[in-house]
Amino acid sequence: MKRLTLGIVARPMGARLTSRVGLSLACGLLAAQLSYLRAASESRPRDLAALWIAARALLSGHDPYTASPGLLYPLPSVIAATPFALVPSASLACWLFMLVGASAFAYALLEHGRGTLLGFVAPGMLFAAEVVQWTPLHASAYALAPLGVFLIVKPHTGFPIFAAKPSWWAFGAGVVCVLAAFAIDPAWLTHWRASLALGGGHLGTATTGFPYAAPVLLPGGVLVLVALLRWRRPEARLLVALACVPQSLYLYDTVPLFLIPRTFRESALLVVLSYAVLYLMLRGGPYPDMAHQAVASGRLYTLLLYLPATLMVLRRSNEGALPAWLEVRLSWLPAWLRGREPLSA
Repeated sequence: MKRLTLGIVARPMGARLTSRVGLSLACGLLAAQLSYLRAASESRPRDLAALWIAARALLSGHDPYTASPGLLYPLPSVIAATPFALVPSASLACWLFMLVGASAFAYALLEHGRGTLLGFVAPGMLFAAEVVQWTPLHASAYALAPLGVFLIVKPHTGFPIFAAKPSWWAFGAGVVCVLAAFAIDPAWLTHWRASLALGGGHLGTATTGFPYAAPVLLPGGVLVLVALLRWRRPEARLLVALACVPQSLYLYDTVPLFLIPRTFRESALLVVLSYAVLYLMLRGGPYPDMAHQAVASGRLYTLLLYLPATLMVLRRSNEGALPAWLEVRLSWLPAWLRGREPLSA
């Protein structure tokens, strides 16, 4: 992996900086408005809202798990989310959160030119905006290292971004939030586990409660591990780590996959396939409950999104920069597995 960084690494950009920022903000405003309108028209709970309630309780000196019963987030996550708890209302916090997360995600997509911005209109991103999910903000840390401070909020989806592009921002924030959690409540692990049981969250694909499963354990998912042949590439590490972490199996968890395409055609293929997943899901319903729906979604997107993304990665060379000390220690590997430094290095 590349050495830990302290900031944003300068890279060639497909669009000029002003254009890139302007497009990103426009996308962020659209996503934030979608989030606000959907929140006003339906009672479905927003992901950020539960954390907002818990974080405000924590800031007021109260128990966050009492304030937000069934909260699935550990206490370090609540601490990391406290900046958004400073906003006076949940609806405004959700709007601001999505503006920041969606704008930053669009900025990350534009790293390889405007063609890859097509990933912004994939159903996973639209669903993330609708329910105010963390995946766009996490994915943006792939290009904007300082946003890695929020990866600890959802460690299971934040870890793949850190594995792809580790930074001191993410590492430092994680350590600080964990230490702060033990300082505030030494028994927070016990309280969190009780909240998990109350919220029905569990590992595996059992269709009871709310399942969290890794795509690598679903039909066809093990084939994603072949991408390890391109282990030097950040997108290869991102893909494999995403496949190996437990997730809710809803389309919003596929948002980081759209960091993998490098061309308009690759982005278009992944977007079309993601709509195919949505179509097949809807056609397969109605489902008895959310758990059955989640498992069906995960099985579909493992086959139709993860495997094509794996092929995209395998079409590229095993090329990427490593710390000098690691290069030396890997010199014994065969050339086909060791890969090489970037040709421009």
